[in-house]
Amino acid sequence: MAAGSSKDLLHGTLSDAQPPDSPIVAEGWAGIAFDRNRHEYFAPEDIWIAWLDVHLGRPSSLKQIEIVSFKDVEADRDGFFAAPSLCSLHEFLAEDARFLADHYVLSRSSEWVVRLDQDVTLFAAKVDFVSEVLARLGGLTDVMARMVEDFDPGTGDPVGLNGFLLEITKGLRS
Repeated sequence: MAAGSSKDLLHGTLSDAQPPDSPIVAEGWAGIAFDRNRHEYFAPEDIWIAWLDVHLGRPSSLKQIEIVSFKDVEADRDGFFAAPSLCSLHEFLAEDARFLADHYVLSRSSEWVVRLDQDVTLFAAKVDFVSEVLARLGGLTDVMARMVEDFDPGTGDPVGLNGFLLEITKGLRS
């Protein structure tokens, strides 16, 4: 995927909004999110594994993932193409302390995007993709409980994190 198409995909699916506002702007997309700072891999390891397993099970012939910094997207520079594995992702982000900058991880088939900013890891994809991931993780109710625990909105939820989580998952409720 060339940088231009990465940029098009990103701008067509996500806005710059931050919690408590939902950044998901694509019709038919939903997401799940975790506090990036609580996890070695910026989200629970089993979430990444399920996400990448669903990706690998898709019929697309484009199995590599692209990892690109926010800065490189805006400058129309290509990202780094890697095998779809947690190990590849971690190695790339650990090298030269790249994890200190905000990045996107995306499928070359344009089915999903993961936004890694300094606070939140947002997994966003077409509803059927997210639904398949959730099925591997015990369902929406279980994952929602984990997200709420992860963000710990506190008494009265003064920041609006519960609303954020409800908004990004609204397409997953039938």
